[in-house]
Amino acid sequence: MKKILIHIMLLAFIFQSTCNFWIIISFYANQDYISENICINRFDQIPVCKGQCFLNEKLQDNQKQEQKLPDLKGKEIQLFCNTAEYTSNKAPLFFKEYPRPAVIPDFTLIKKLSTSIFHPPKLA
Repeated sequence: MKKILIHIMLLAFIFQSTCNFWIIISFYANQDYISENICINRFDQIPVCKGQCFLNEKLQDNQKQEQKLPDLKGKEIQLFCNTAEYTSNKAPLFFKEYPRPAVIPDFTLIKKLSTSIFHPPKLA
């Protein structure tokens, strides 16, 4: 049942979106009949339009009908937020360099003391 409904909806959508195409195809398929029986200028001695007036009328009617349809784009709701892309010349946080102090403390004295006191046991 779902497949049938999907196919019907798909065909209706395709037919609606290609309506001008179908009007033109039906005109060229029946152009002889239209130019002899339906055309406004069929009684002229030398028919110039050959049914083109009928085609233009049908296309204008179709265009008016399409304009009557409600504009759904004006009522659509934006679901996703488009954010502006942020670019920076600075390095990311995990590569951040901190400023070095102007005076570097001398740890050599502490190292000498610590190595004399704290060392692994000597082998005999």
